[in-house]
Amino acid sequence: DLDNIVATKKVTININGLISKETVQKAVADNVKDSIDVPAAYLEKAKGEGPFTAGVNHVIPYELFAGDGMLTRLLLKASDKAPWSDNGDAKNPALSPLGENVKTKGQYFYQLALDGNVAGKEKQALIDQFRANGTQTYSATVNVYGNKDGKPDLDNIVATKKVTININVKETSDTANGSLSPSNSGSGVTPMNHNHATGTTDSMPADTMTSSTNTMAGENMAASANKMSDTMMSEDKAMLPNTGETQTSMASIGFLGLALAGLLGGLGLKNKKEEN
Repeated sequence: DLDNIVATKKVTININGLISKETVQKAVADNVKDSIDVPAAYLEKAKGEGPFTAGVNHVIPYELFAGDGMLTRLLLKASDKAPWSDNGDAKNPALSPLGENVKTKGQYFYQLALDGNVAGKEKQALIDQFRANGTQTYSATVNVYGNKDGKPDLDNIVATKKVTININVKETSDTANGSLSPSNSGSGVTPMNHNHATGTTDSMPADTMTSSTNTMAGENMAASANKMSDTMMSEDKAMLPNTGETQTSMASIGFLGLALAGLLGGLGLKNKKEEN
């Protein structure tokens, strides 16, 4: 009974119109910067579960390109005048990659593909690698894909653009220590200090030092030789067997001494007689 209306309500229906590929291509070419410089504070406060790495090395809907706290938000020229909050805490409005009030819900997808040792890394693993690399510039590619049955069709690349991203990393104590020259540590070279006992200093001429060193070395060698000689003599005496040969040798030495004394005495008498 069309005349019997039981209930009624007014509603608004928004039908998304199809966005042409040419529109997307022009938007990527005109609205995306060639390079960006990411402040160290952004990376320092970024969290793996937050929006910072959304769309980086993985595919998400194109309309999410420039949400608050996202790295890819910084790629849009419109971000220069837009607010930013770390991890999207302030829930600032997202920016449209196609321009104001242009929506492409479910029609296109995108990713920012990084090169180098950060390629393929996502979320916390990517943030950790950024921090480990220190301040560095990366090459990357913005790829926009079409859809197939409402899902990204990675074989259908609608638009692409090469960009350069410089990630600044806050310097830490480890980074500062790593900047020391290897020649300043572990060289094994110890500077000569002043010797209060001898009065020598590190300014002593090289020839004087060499001479002193040689003299000391010679004295030490001589002392060592004498000590070795005395030791050997003592050892020889201790090693000699206690036989009659030893006594005979000693007696022979005694007789020889007497003979020499007599000879010298005789020569003395002869000289005395000649003088007389």
